[in-house]
Amino acid sequence: MKTTHLAAALTASFALLAAPAQADQIYWTDWTAKTPGTPGSAIGSIALPGGTVDVRYSGEIFNAPDQGNWDQYLATYTSTAVDNAPSPANVSIQLRGNNSTVNTLTFSAPLLNPVMAIQSLGQGSDPATYDFGNYTFTLLSQGPGHWAGCATCLSVNGSTAIGAVGTTLVGREGNGTIQFLGTYSSISWTASDGENYHMFTIGAPVPEPETYAMLLAGLGLMASVARRRKAS
Repeated sequence: MKTTHLAAALTASFALLAAPAQADQIYWTDWTAKTPGTPGSAIGSIALPGGTVDVRYSGEIFNAPDQGNWDQYLATYTSTAVDNAPSPANVSIQLRGNNSTVNTLTFSAPLLNPVMAIQSLGQGSDPATYDFGNYTFTLLSQGPGHWAGCATCLSVNGSTAIGAVGTTLVGREGNGTIQFLGTYSSISWTASDGENYHMFTIGAPVPEPETYAMLLAGLGLMASVARRRKAS
């Protein structure tokens, strides 16, 4: 097989692995311990069907009694890619921003296509920003939430359109979900432009069996070509 054919096959395999074809059930983090501060820390876990992934967060944690409510306006947090809103409904990581702290999520095993849900990012007259640097994401959904909000209150690099892709999320009382396509062991961002206060949680889907099959087929093809080259 020619190198160009091999490259095309592998590209198709990894593209299928990265892009969700339909709404997936998202397995959300159950946050079990939080230490407020700047920086603070939190630990939790995602109970995936194939095993539990530990989640660690280091960064700012603001301690407020009201952690929001993911069950309000469920359509805000679901989409053609996400089938279910975050749970537990009243648990999240809260921060205010307006500092140089680097906020980092670290996973004990790589997550495929992780989804971040956001509540109350910014206010109408006081926007707040999440700058993910080199981490590119897609805006999946947005709408009203626990403290109001709207269908255009989140923007990605200046665009409020669903499907917008970029590295900077700006909210004016924004609620919704974003997705990082690919495989991630960690995700980091800063919130240098902040307000009082906003929150998030993180989850991930389980890849469908046919996605794994396509990936394995691509890897098998690569191994076959390597054997032929060695034999010749």
